[in-house]
Amino acid sequence: MVQRVGRNDPCPCGSGRKFKKCCIGPPGPTAALVEEGTSDRWKIELKNFRKFGGALGRDVLNAFCRCFVHADRLNSMVSFAHVSQQHYGSDSVAFGRDLQTMVWFTIGTLRELALAIRDLRGALARRGILDPDSDPWKRLRVIEDRWEGDEFFRRMRNIAAFHVDKEIIDKGLDELVGERDVVLSHGEGPKMVRSSLPLGQEALSNGLGIDLATYGRFLDKVSDDHGAAGTAIQEAFGLAARRVGIQFGDE
Repeated sequence: MVQRVGRNDPCPCGSGRKFKKCCIGPPGPTAALVEEGTSDRWKIELKNFRKFGGALGRDVLNAFCRCFVHADRLNSMVSFAHVSQQHYGSDSVAFGRDLQTMVWFTIGTLRELALAIRDLRGALARRGILDPDSDPWKRLRVIEDRWEGDEFFRRMRNIAAFHVDKEIIDKGLDELVGERDVVLSHGEGPKMVRSSLPLGQEALSNGLGIDLATYGRFLDKVSDDHGAAGTAIQEAFGLAARRVGIQFGDE
């Protein structure tokens, strides 16, 4: 008589793991779209993640995860700006401050994303599963080339986003000393959360020495890359999975 092995019993292969987490696992990695009940919530589950990671490669999976972190941060910037606008109002001091912050945090994140995209492209190429002519990779190369290869865009991150260069501030202060009066802070009511310290931003803006037309074109590119990143990364992940024979999505 053949003895049945329970899902929670030790696996007969001797691995020391439970049967359900070892040899009873699904025959191969898959990714499945799961809709949660009658709501609009959904998720994509990676079935048999051990084999999934083995098929893609740890270096590829690592680079994708870094891209996912940055893509989520970019999406959060949009959410934060929307919440701020709804909470404080479009003409409020606080929303103006938050919008400026969102722009510069987005710039810094796009630069970091470009580095992760470069590493991801290299990892996929080494494994022979990069499709550089695919639509998602055309969009991702635009982001990588702009924020990694273009000196102007790279410099904007390095001197004014996460890091605020003191020499740039000095230049801005030199411009401001010609003004009779400058605003240190302003707000609406006594709470600091509804206030801003515009002297810093004024010094930064003047120190960068960029005219309004150039700054406007710069922000247009920031907006373009902000909107393109998340979708392109998800599509590139699905493409890579298919290239190694993994069934993905609702196929």
